Amino acid sequence: MSLNTPVFLKEREEDNSKFVEIQQSQTTSIAAEDPLQNLCLASQEVLQKAQQNGRSKCLKCGGSRMFYCYTCYVPVENVPIEQIPRVKLPLKIDIIKHPNETDGKSTAVHAKLLAPEFVNIYTYPCIPEYEEKDHEVALVFPGPKSVSVKEISFHLQEKIQNNVGGKNDDLDKPFIKRKKTEEQDLNDSKCKDTTLKKIVFIDSTWNQTNKIFTDERLQGLLQVELKTRKTCFWRHQKGKPDTFLSTIEAIYYFLVDYHTDILKEKYKGQYDNLLFFYSFMHQLVKNAKCPGGKETRKLTH
Repeated sequence: MSLNTPVFLKEREEDNSKFVEIQQSQTTSIAAEDPLQNLCLASQEVLQKAQQNGRSKCLKCGGSRMFYCYTCYVPVENVPIEQIPRVKLPLKIDIIKHPNETDGKSTAVHAKLLAPEFVNIYTYPCIPEYEEKDHEVALVFPGPKSVSVKEISFHLQEKIQNNVGGKNDDLDKPFIKRKKTEEQDLNDSKCKDTTLKKIVFIDSTWNQTNKIFTDERLQGLLQVELKTRKTCFWRHQKGKPDTFLSTIEAIYYFLVDYHTDILKEKYKGQYDNLLFFYSFMHQLVKNAKCPGGKETRKLTH
């Protein structure tokens, strides 16, 4: 028996190794299907209690809401503000909201609630003046002129070189396509010195975005697209690709990519709490669905 022991132990180690690989593969598969599964979030017990107790009063306007007031941007009475996480962001964020966007259905307010010092929300046609600072600001929006997060530094540096702080006479011309090796070299050398200070998002249904996007005050901004991310939004619009994200998803995924691709730092969940409300609501909707896939009840504010 003693002679066979090493063989037995070796076989057992191989079996254990295979088991671990299978477990890791399953975990990766689950994470791919549900990217909200492994977030580093603060305790959501306060939201669980609020859900059980039902709607509560906004201490500012007196309105009856669930979890938070979407007009005053504050938690409601039964959600103590000290139990809501605060997220520190590397950039300032402006959100331009369509006037017809239903406040109670918008996820933009999540960003204002969780990172109030870094986020401002404006209702169109109110848009800040970006013309003199277009070399420091970018707009997240898909389109033929959009660049990836990795390319931001290069294109903002190009703006500075062309006309520092002034008007770009060639805004209507498409960006010059360069070889990947050239772009990579420039990105690597300048990524640490990126001039980006503010990022702009449009909060609207996709069918209503054109009015804001075509506004002349946004035309000089560099456009950025998040091409590899897929939405988990429970109100995903029919006929639109799954890469069209909700506002809070776009903010979160942009910051994650910015952290790794521009700051060149390892991401350790620093911005996960931006999805504090979103992930909880996503789970509520998921739990409320019957086997047939139809919701048994609606999530309302």
